Amino acid sequence: MRGAVLVLSAGLIANAAAAVPGVEPGVSRELAQWRAKQYRDIRYSLSVLLAPGAATLQGTARIEVNLPEKVPELVLDWRPSAASRLSQLRVNGKRARIKLDREHLIVPVRLLRRGKNRLAFSFESPIAASGSAVTRYIDREDRAEYVYTLFVPSDASSAFPCFDQPDLKARFKLELLLPRAWTAVSNAPVARMEDAGNSVRRIQFKETRPISTYLFAFAAGPFAEILASPRGTRLIVRKSQLARARQEASEVLRLNREAVRWFERYFDSRFPFPKYDLVLIPELPYGGMEHAGATFLREDAVLFPSAPNETDILARAQVLFHEASHQWFGDSVTMRWFDDLWLKEGFANLMAAKAAEALLPTQSVWNAFHALKTAAYRTDATQGTTPIYRPLANLSAAKSVYGNIVYGKAPAVLRQAEFFVGEAAFRTAIRQLLKNHAYGSAEWSDVVRALERASRRKLKDWAEAWVKTRGMPEIRLSWDTDREGQPRNAIIEQHDVLGEGHTWPMKVTVFALPEEGLPRSTEVELRGQRTPVPQLEGMPEIDLAFANFGDYGYGRFLLDPASRDAVLERPEIVQGTLLRSLVFSSLWESVRDTELAPLAYLDFVVRVAPLEPDPVTLANLLQRAQVVFLVYTSDSQRDAAAPRFEQFLAEGMLHADTPGRRITFLRAFMASAWSETGRAQLKALLATTLDIPGVKLSSRDRFRAIARLLALDDPEAKKLLAAQVAADSGTDGRRYAFAAGAADRSAETKHAYFERFFNDAGLAESWIEAALAPFNTIEHADLTQPFLDLALAALPGLKKKRKIFFVNDWLAAFVGGQLDAQALDQVGSFARQPDLDPDLRLQLLEAMDGLARTVKIRARFANAS
Repeated sequence: MRGAVLVLSAGLIANAAAAVPGVEPGVSRELAQWRAKQYRDIRYSLSVLLAPGAATLQGTARIEVNLPEKVPELVLDWRPSAASRLSQLRVNGKRARIKLDREHLIVPVRLLRRGKNRLAFSFESPIAASGSAVTRYIDREDRAEYVYTLFVPSDASSAFPCFDQPDLKARFKLELLLPRAWTAVSNAPVARMEDAGNSVRRIQFKETRPISTYLFAFAAGPFAEILASPRGTRLIVRKSQLARARQEASEVLRLNREAVRWFERYFDSRFPFPKYDLVLIPELPYGGMEHAGATFLREDAVLFPSAPNETDILARAQVLFHEASHQWFGDSVTMRWFDDLWLKEGFANLMAAKAAEALLPTQSVWNAFHALKTAAYRTDATQGTTPIYRPLANLSAAKSVYGNIVYGKAPAVLRQAEFFVGEAAFRTAIRQLLKNHAYGSAEWSDVVRALERASRRKLKDWAEAWVKTRGMPEIRLSWDTDREGQPRNAIIEQHDVLGEGHTWPMKVTVFALPEEGLPRSTEVELRGQRTPVPQLEGMPEIDLAFANFGDYGYGRFLLDPASRDAVLERPEIVQGTLLRSLVFSSLWESVRDTELAPLAYLDFVVRVAPLEPDPVTLANLLQRAQVVFLVYTSDSQRDAAAPRFEQFLAEGMLHADTPGRRITFLRAFMASAWSETGRAQLKALLATTLDIPGVKLSSRDRFRAIARLLALDDPEAKKLLAAQVAADSGTDGRRYAFAAGAADRSAETKHAYFERFFNDAGLAESWIEAALAPFNTIEHADLTQPFLDLALAALPGLKKKRKIFFVNDWLAAFVGGQLDAQALDQVGSFARQPDLDPDLRLQLLEAMDGLARTVKIRARFANAS
């Protein structure tokens, strides 16, 4: 029937020809490899209507694709929802009924020809507040509506039929029809803008350079823009936040401009796209998304919702640098398949650090980089870890690849590669890789070959260990001493933390500080389980030794007992910003391994933090102290430690020497207040009878303080929450209030929130994520444990429906909010289910490790008198 709508359901399923391999739900690797050999020169022309308040977007598409002489079937990806529609399908000008087979549209050979083929169709797909590839956001400040797309890793095919795999790059032309008061941004510059009548504006964008479907994007609404120069990068923001954006725009655009110039010099390559916009998206699920030519950034990662400290300022710069570097590696050169996700994310984080080192010389960039590595260590020490190259049979599982390994271990491995082959060879290899694969795809073996050519070294064994082997080494430096106390027989030993027998070739710098005289450092290449360090022979008696000076190695570098005791007794012997960060982190590993009592580390923090000049190290010290105080101690121990700990934090927030340091102490105090005195100080801050010099509490600060009072069941907390809700009824304020309310110490409140997490279709994903930690406040483990089984049972549905990092955050909150062996048994029992999704099992095993350590630490230390 002419113009009939095809409702895509099980009734339309038909078998694809046997010639098409790997046709299954999602995109199988087998299908992707077959298509990459068959399809060429793909072009999309999309025209999309965005109507205010509409539950769907409506569009038309024209797709061109070249086929080889032996014409294959054409297989597009299409994952419709109940609201999706497809109609008026034409293939090479002829009406056609295309069949749906397991989330694919199959165009039979009889409708196709050698060379250029053209498809045309109309489509409709959902717009929703959450759970959709196209998201609507309503700004309560002015009731303005914004719509944006987010297709990573493979959600473009839920919006329109396409070839949704990263190595089938295409050129896109986009036309948007939208309300006259709206504007829009996409990957390419605007070609034409005109009035289409009936209060509708038509915006046509130029054709893009070849990009992957997950990198195609648009955002529309009554945006405002800030432009530093006539042809420069635009900062695009919702109009209600224009005044705030103007306050930050100069610095944000300066950092971005300098980063782009730095990358052009480092890569020896011009910016790869015709323009570059920065689009601030409220409640974006990620810190940023590197759409080619138009990076989307989470608004509150750029426009600080509270007075920032130094770590906030560095984090914002690194997000900008990370996304800018992606325009080269990620967008111009894209991984062939998501099993190599580590390449683009690893390069982006390493290059962001290198750019920050050059452009922000006063910031402790490599301390922040070490924090990324530490997050990776937390995963790599568990049975839930994977290699950085993670075989992926189907893109439907691509969300599971994201996590600490690709964001923390991958850049660390690349930095180790740079140290291993030399900085000059590394840069030469990267430049050649970008040149050879521009606007195309690459995989990990291409990187290894480029490094081998540039360094003239064979790296097969190195790559096999670091790219394809899971886990990491634990590394300890030891030595004997002679009668004069001088070191003899110094040796570095490594063993596999997972007990799987692997070793990792690695180049490190060993540092040794004698009791008298100058320190000594020496480079050592580790091969096998034991590597001698003869360079330490004969030096004076060693006071402190550390086997990862400069932090070029990757693994758990633990202090020998004598060095650990020396640092605990005399922390001032550790000189140098990065070395202090590394050594203090190593001490913390001793706590996590039950080698050092938690309260001993708390005492250490109270002594060293007031004197610690580095903001990143200070923040890490205070965060660890919070874990000791709130998680690793018993109530009686906490009662005994609270007066000193709270006083220490209060002194810091009131009297530290810079506003940034005072903010860091303030945040720790708001998260850790425990005693009646602590609660009284929180309420004094809210009443402004206690002021922090140079720091004004923001609305988010106030809601966080109230959340802590609710968690502690303070009798005034609910009244304070109601007053703050009345004072801030904007969109952000409502989200903060929702999150704070989840901290209420009430079984009824917990039940109500848990029901809303699943049954309130209008509840934005960002609101749920904001409420997870307050809901699972560690002091409420007795209230939240009854929800643990239900939270675990929901995992398969959450993996399918929610954005990339949601399952990780869900598990971190629900599993991390527990304390005892019973909860550990619940999680372990669920993880052992034979039919559990393998990726979810790995994520559970990772989350369980932290709880297992908590149970072990508390069993040994929490009941000590």
